[in-house]
Amino acid sequence: MDELAGQVAVVTGGGRGIGRAIAMAFAQAGAAVMVTARSKDEIEETASLIKAAGGRAAACPADMIDHGAVQEVLAATESELGETTLLVNNAGGSIPGMSGRFETLDPDAIVRGLQLNLVAPMLCTRAFLPGMVARKRGRIINVSSGAGMLGMPFLASYGVAKTAIIRFSEVLALENLDNGIAVFAITPGNVLSRLTAPLWPKRQERIDNPPPNSSWIFPPGHALEDNGWYPPERAAALCRFLAAGKADRLSGRFFSVHYDEADIVAQADRVEREQLYTLRPVTLQGIEPPILYGKHTSKK
Repeated sequence: MDELAGQVAVVTGGGRGIGRAIAMAFAQAGAAVMVTARSKDEIEETASLIKAAGGRAAACPADMIDHGAVQEVLAATESELGETTLLVNNAGGSIPGMSGRFETLDPDAIVRGLQLNLVAPMLCTRAFLPGMVARKRGRIINVSSGAGMLGMPFLASYGVAKTAIIRFSEVLALENLDNGIAVFAITPGNVLSRLTAPLWPKRQERIDNPPPNSSWIFPPGHALEDNGWYPPERAAALCRFLAAGKADRLSGRFFSVHYDEADIVAQADRVEREQLYTLRPVTLQGIEPPILYGKHTSKK
């Protein structure tokens, strides 16, 4: 199904894992894909895999916290593939000294963590959004994390950045209600990859020796031993669903691989009425509109 035919997508962090899966899923759906990340060899491999499967792709190395480098990705995309209609801000991650008890963290690692996981997607969006606004067309997907939805100890820098990404997505959506642009944040779940292999007993063995006839490791949507570990293809399927415009009415919401995205869209009236899938404080009265001015009066 060529549901993304005619679209041009930019996928950051597209050299491996979730980013590669998203890039390939978009290409399979008919989009031309610009793959970008810091590692030139990895993004070129992703682009080669797409081309070998009959798709259109290009690769442009860049550090997403370098605004000049992001501008080069923008120029390369327009030159080689056309005007961008889809942007997936997937690049991010962790660095040494960034995780642990907050009082023990390396100050430079705290800043770098915020740059990688919050500033980079904001700068990338800043580069690509004006063109989308001018054309009144575009969709932006920001990859957040479970650490952005729940308070998790020892992940202060990462968790704060990923929470901010969810709010950033909502703000962008509100600013562009009349511009034909939809914005979403997603949570990819605990993704099976070489980076996470040490966190699961025997996972590396499964990665190096995947079961026969599997999709990389397990079929899309399959939770490893029912413990919530997903292959990157599940996040890619969610991104493809959003990129195809099936949830545009719910622009600004966050979606997760743990949810049934089609069911959420089917219940859009309720989602809007009850302010579901947004960051809101839950009070004794439930989720209420924010109190911007004056005092809160409890309901009796």
